[in-house]
Amino acid sequence: MKIDVFFTPAGLDEQAIRDKSVVVIDVLRASTTMIAALENGAKEIIPVNEVEKAISIASSLAKGQALLCGERQGQIIEGFDLGNSPQEYVKEKIKDKSIVFSTTNGVKTLNQAKEAKIHDLIVASFNNVSIVKEYILKPENIEHNLAIICSGKNNRFSLEDVICAGLLIEKIAIDKKTEITYLLSDTAKAARMLFEQYRGNETNALMESEHGKFLISLGFEKDVEICSKIDSSQILPRLENGVIKQYKVETKKFKRVN
Repeated sequence: MKIDVFFTPAGLDEQAIRDKSVVVIDVLRASTTMIAALENGAKEIIPVNEVEKAISIASSLAKGQALLCGERQGQIIEGFDLGNSPQEYVKEKIKDKSIVFSTTNGVKTLNQAKEAKIHDLIVASFNNVSIVKEYILKPENIEHNLAIICSGKNNRFSLEDVICAGLLIEKIAIDKKTEITYLLSDTAKAARMLFEQYRGNETNALMESEHGKFLISLGFEKDVEICSKIDSSQILPRLENGVIKQYKVETKKFKRVN
């Protein structure tokens, strides 16, 4: 298995990820919010780039079935039901609902990747990194090369996404149950090294990152803390027929990385 990391989606072309397993990471906050939504009973997440299209899709669904959710510049889109804070996605609001989801970075990265002829696509954050690793190392998946795409912010490098990519690579590398030969690209090696630098200080890393500071300035400090929690969830969001749904995979209790 060759493991490659794309620090941003800028310049990503179809050939670079063709036939690969793709992991999309947007720690702050789209990946984390999608995990929270599925954890609390959302039926599915429909990723949409444009606000107008999101409104159209939501209105085409049965009354009361869909929620319009997303953000621009960190804030809830005017007229939408929910923003991009994982704290908003509680069972009382979202259970059995279709989440029509539009965000500045993560959703656009996801949609860019899904247009390619890939093997499959899953969504990762710190919250679910071990279950993502378990899925990647399933016997039917290890024959496929892996592309980890960091969403970044406005096509610029984001520290938190690359640290998360490095953590995922670390977990794959030290797994004792699966005999796997893996080859790391230069960017994958760099991501792993960056994770090692911040190992055990993930919350501080997110708080001190550019995007973390931006969200804190908007009053979302608790979100940043939630987004930094390793293995707080065993939810695996997976692309199925153009929408994100929870994929059932054999689970166990994971321990936080020390």
